[in-house]
Amino acid sequence: MGRIYGLETEYGLIARTRARDGGWRRVSADEAARLLFVPIAREHATTSVFLPNGGRLYLDVGNHPEYATPECATIADLQVAERAGDDLLVALAERARAAEAAEGRDTEFTLVKNNVDSFGTTYGSHENYLVGRDADPVHLAAWLVPFLVSRQAIAGAGRWRRGAFTVSQRCDALAEVMSSDTTRSRPLINTRDEPHADPRRYRRLHVISGDSNLDEATARLRWAATELVLRLAESGRPAPIVLDDPLAALRAWGRDPEPAVALQRRYAALAAEVADGLDADLDAWQRGTVTPEWAHKRRLLIAYRDRHHLADADPRLDALDLRWHVLGSGPDGRPAGLARLLEARGELPRLTAPDAVASALQVAPGPGRARLRGRLVAAARAHGRDVAVDWASVTVHDLPASVALDDPFADADPRVDALVEAMGARPRRRPLGGFVPPPA
Repeated sequence: MGRIYGLETEYGLIARTRARDGGWRRVSADEAARLLFVPIAREHATTSVFLPNGGRLYLDVGNHPEYATPECATIADLQVAERAGDDLLVALAERARAAEAAEGRDTEFTLVKNNVDSFGTTYGSHENYLVGRDADPVHLAAWLVPFLVSRQAIAGAGRWRRGAFTVSQRCDALAEVMSSDTTRSRPLINTRDEPHADPRRYRRLHVISGDSNLDEATARLRWAATELVLRLAESGRPAPIVLDDPLAALRAWGRDPEPAVALQRRYAALAAEVADGLDADLDAWQRGTVTPEWAHKRRLLIAYRDRHHLADADPRLDALDLRWHVLGSGPDGRPAGLARLLEARGELPRLTAPDAVASALQVAPGPGRARLRGRLVAAARAHGRDVAVDWASVTVHDLPASVALDDPFADADPRVDALVEAMGARPRRRPLGGFVPPPA
């Protein structure tokens, strides 16, 4: 069986509006989220929309804007889809700013791709891996838990807060190893059995412990290393490593990553037998040639601290840490965030092609059922159909007709062809929506 990947990213949002005295007033988080989604709510009477590219844009619990990528059959496609999601949210913020301006208000929106705000509220970057129904969850966890605890050493985004640095943004927030809850307990692995596919054939491994990455090389290694460990687990080999207290190790290694680096080397050494198609990633993992995002960030922060003779607890360092994660452009047209600025200067590698990212805003990746969903969504929007869309089904209420999409690998289906044709045969006069047009 091949693999299907997906990523759900929750974004931080900061908004401020110009007061009558000319100063700026901070907008509450709830109000900022409402304003961000005003253009969508006006057009589609909802704040949750599936898109013609197969992905989903919505407001999550806690009023965090969230983008779920379409299902992807390769890590390369997934990275393109993730970057397209970033661009989509930036475009949404610009639309919201324009909507505010049309009402005579000067409101600025800042999108932040991180995992914890200044109050300590945490939000996630949730990875999805399709596995077979015959995969034993206990066996998978035996392989994955020590790996995920130590993975922060190679894939963490880093956090500087009040003079203390951790290599992961999430290492202090996670409270359980495994749980079916994603809000109160915050586990490494979510165990809720919700495959979004035929439950007789598939499971969805839902990893919610990772950091949101802006460095694409770090993100690539994060996915590739996890894929390789999954292959090892699926081969039936016994798990080689057991941690007495995974959560204690998670916190300790967040501050001192050396033990985690050593553990990652052990996993990388085992992965040579299952590296088909990922040989370059395995080589980078084994030799440690990818500088993790947290190391790039820490180097920049330390240089700034030393240049300006700041104390470690100086709040300017916390502000600079936040600026690392900002998306979009500033008034001068340059990237507003430090990570994207370093990428533009060639100091961080970019793996995704801009043309591919622009295309991914419009077109679903393939092979896979995202293409089928994307076709149905596009047809429904074009012909004004009244539809309900989910990951594994699309229902056209006004025909009425429904198609189950329970095979994540399928990218051709005569039922979809027939439904697209039926939607076009009797188009409605006005769009009923549920879908936000991708930005031009």
